[in-house]
Amino acid sequence: MKAVRYTKDGVVIPTSWVKGWGKPLSVRRGVNMVILESPERKASRQRLGRMIQKLRRAAQELGPLTSEQVAAEVAAVRAQPARRS
Repeated sequence: MKAVRYTKDGVVIPTSWVKGWGKPLSVRRGVNMVILESPERKASRQRLGRMIQKLRRAAQELGPLTSEQVAAEVAAVRAQPARRS
């Protein structure tokens, strides 16, 4: 941690810490943290967020499930053999 410098503007970290992530990096600042990520990671995170939003929207449109419906879905999934990728 000796390579890290604290300045009045923030924290300066050495570039060797982020080598191998690709040339461009996305830098975001959270409340108590700085998030560094590659463009691929950022795109993947955004894609996941969109999928979660779609799933939540679909779940709202379906309404609450009964315990019988849940049990039937679980049984159907367990009946199918797992696929190998």
